[in-house]
Amino acid sequence: MSNRQGCIHTCAIPGEVFQMTDGKLCQVQLLDDRKLELLVQPKLLSYELLDLVSSHFNLKEKEFFGLAFFDDNGQCKWLQMDRRVLEHDFSKKPGAISLNFLVRFYVENITQLKDIITVELFYLNAKSAIYNGVIEVETENVFRLAANALQEAKGDYTSDENTRADLKKLPTLPTKVLKEHPSLAFCEDRVIEYYKQLKGVSRGQAIVQ
Repeated sequence: MSNRQGCIHTCAIPGEVFQMTDGKLCQVQLLDDRKLELLVQPKLLSYELLDLVSSHFNLKEKEFFGLAFFDDNGQCKWLQMDRRVLEHDFSKKPGAISLNFLVRFYVENITQLKDIITVELFYLNAKSAIYNGVIEVETENVFRLAANALQEAKGDYTSDENTRADLKKLPTLPTKVLKEHPSLAFCEDRVIEYYKQLKGVSRGQAIVQ
């Protein structure tokens, strides 16, 4: 799976799903920042929708993932796999149903995952969760993780100028961390120090780290 951070495409799953007219429009936010748009039929079960989304990645280890949504109270809830999708208590706001494809069940060690696609999706999930403050990480570890994200996306360090430009494009430094330090430049300097140490580290190694 190639890196597509920051690139949002509206995609449709082909087949009979779009031949129905009595369904509800649904947008699924994927972990690589793209969106899937499809029409959910009234009888479609949640596990069938998860199968559709998983097939977009050719994902085999579906058991670790789920589809989540926010209700009108801002609470994050998971689709129950044995229920019909449209039976859930979605927001009453007009428009398409918004779902997020996320890691639901974690593993103690990354080596428990058998497929590289699963590993990459776990990586994207962790990166997003740290950036959005869902997972709190010590500041120095945030800088280390940001360096690994740069190594994964851009390869070896080339210059301070390029790294600062890349950091502004990649979602790696949480707002909370930025507020704890004197300036953005200070945070970038710390990331650059760790980034330089990763010379020669492969993309796969950076993802696992």
